[in-house]
Amino acid sequence: MKDLGMRAVELALCLLLAFLNPADTVQVVGQADPVVALVGDDVILPCSLSPMTSAKDQSVNWLRPDMNLKDVHYYRDGRDSNVDQNPTYRGRTSLFREKLNNGNISLKLTSVKLSDAGNYSCYVPTMDRHQKAVIQLVVGAVSQPVISILGPKDDGVVLKCESGGWYPEPEMTWLDSDGSILPDGSTEIQTDSDGRYTVRGEVTVKKTDNNRFTCRVNQQQINQIKETPMNVPDEAFAKSRGGLIAGVTIAVLVAVVAGGVGVFMWRKKKRDLDK
Repeated sequence: MKDLGMRAVELALCLLLAFLNPADTVQVVGQADPVVALVGDDVILPCSLSPMTSAKDQSVNWLRPDMNLKDVHYYRDGRDSNVDQNPTYRGRTSLFREKLNNGNISLKLTSVKLSDAGNYSCYVPTMDRHQKAVIQLVVGAVSQPVISILGPKDDGVVLKCESGGWYPEPEMTWLDSDGSILPDGSTEIQTDSDGRYTVRGEVTVKKTDNNRFTCRVNQQQINQIKETPMNVPDEAFAKSRGGLIAGVTIAVLVAVVAGGVGVFMWRKKKRDLDK
């Protein structure tokens, strides 16, 4: 009974300490799924205190653990303190001051760059156990595909599509007017000095009811799809081989008939002169 009584006292003391020092029970919560942004966008890296606890009088530190200068944004003593901030983030970070009382310590990052991609630590050093959460930022870059007509080939037309400045590496597909994927043509991918990708592809298409074809470039990791349609003019298509042969045959027959008529008329005229 004595042991049971001591345990009850210890439990009561633990509950009392937790009540007097609620920071011990507060968790820093981030987002499990990666945050996706495109180059040039503004993005919010979500982070909060749970259960809801005011962060106004706390210190909040956002870090990039993989960088030499790790500080992305530092808030303490009721103000921003970015003396040791990594220069690449200067002037591009902020907290939502009006939401700190609600435990919202999310970071707003403006004019996103490819180099911003990585893991960020949302860190509250003034809380016991140094609570932190890790948020992954995935950065992508896209552009609109451009289609051009290279010229006729056999009984079809060769189309070219090009789209540059992508990141990560994209894929290219061709679609007909029904949205069905056309057989793969030739495709090549190049990278520039910034690590961005340019994709080029060619496909030979045959004449249809509306001659409408679409070049699609997509990147699944950043959930981005860009499409450009084109209506190919009828005159861009070469005549079919059958039509070409028929045309040549008719031309030859016309020439033979014309030649025969000419010979007949010449002989008739010659006979008339001989009389």
